[in-house]
Amino acid sequence: MAEGNKVEQYVMAVYACITARLAAPQLLDALLPSTLVRILELLALCGMLWFTYRIYACKANAKYRGWQLVMILVLAACNLFIVVRGHYGGGIKSLLLDKFNLHGVPAYILPFVILSLPNKQYIKSILKVLFWSSLISVPIWLLNQTDLVLEHYSAEAVGAYLPVYCIILILFRKKLPLRRRVIVFALFGVYFLLMLLNARRNMVVSLSLMFVTAFIMGNATAFRKSVKARIALLSGAGAIVLLVVTNWASLSSSVFQSILNRGLEDTRSQVELLFLMDMAGSPVTDWVIGRGMDGTYMQMTQSEDTYEVSMDRDVIETGYLLMILKGGILYVVAVLSFLFTAMIRALRSGKALLVGMGLLLAIYILDLYMTTPVSHFAVKTVIFWLMVSVSLQKLF
Repeated sequence: MAEGNKVEQYVMAVYACITARLAAPQLLDALLPSTLVRILELLALCGMLWFTYRIYACKANAKYRGWQLVMILVLAACNLFIVVRGHYGGGIKSLLLDKFNLHGVPAYILPFVILSLPNKQYIKSILKVLFWSSLISVPIWLLNQTDLVLEHYSAEAVGAYLPVYCIILILFRKKLPLRRRVIVFALFGVYFLLMLLNARRNMVVSLSLMFVTAFIMGNATAFRKSVKARIALLSGAGAIVLLVVTNWASLSSSVFQSILNRGLEDTRSQVELLFLMDMAGSPVTDWVIGRGMDGTYMQMTQSEDTYEVSMDRDVIETGYLLMILKGGILYVVAVLSFLFTAMIRALRSGKALLVGMGLLLAIYILDLYMTTPVSHFAVKTVIFWLMVSVSLQKLF
């Protein structure tokens, strides 16, 4: 029992360290010297690895065999090949600042950290950490009030995307006390409203699909067996639709104004065309194995801080293309093999919560085009690998 409690604490500590790394810049940059914040970020990453090691030392890490082990080894080879082809000149300072940012080495370590944890066994404890992690977005919002609604459509990052944890919490809401459920729904509602105000079309679509899936599957048994529950669900949905329709004139000139003005504006095709044009003149190896962790393609960009113009861009908003840029088609196949294997297994389980995870993983097939959730050290990446690991593990 004591050993189990110790492992449970280590698992919670890993997720706490992940959150600390995600939240530190936005929470502390205005309060502490940047050098100290960077040190704290590195300490959070070290803590994540240390507590993962302690789980291995207790021989409590998740076990994988057969096809699952093959997938892990292939992904490990892809990620290692991406990392070793990074540009490591510039000394120790450049290494620590540039290579250990959210787009660097930690992004390629994170999948193996989460996959190694006994997530199914300690899901309730993980939910506690994710709940408190999501609440950290509130002080970040208070510290960055003037950035919550921005004209250049990037305010979803204010709060370090931590409210996205609410998706998992809504799916598992039956395991939360009533007060926490209310807080989770309120926090998600505020974040979704911010996405509407900032015309974040991709986030609105992604969050909408995930919320509906998590909400229904989180109480699937009641909706299936209880007529009252189905009536309540339909009544609630109808009331929201009626409220929007009757107040459309006011909402379209206020809450929905930005997203309606943006409408079907095409902001991706030109970027994707530049990427494809650059890759078209490249060796076949760039398509197969990518250009490494610091790989770029030709597109003119300008720094918001220094206004410096560059012709090389190391990120693209389309997730599939970003994975091709960094690790090629092999990297895409490696990630999708996890996605489809875990999704199919979850959907076949017959258990509502696992089926809910399978449906959420199915949404990632679309989300990988709309955003870049898997190639970065980010909340959506954490959720993705958490759901994959729970779907693959055999504890219940």
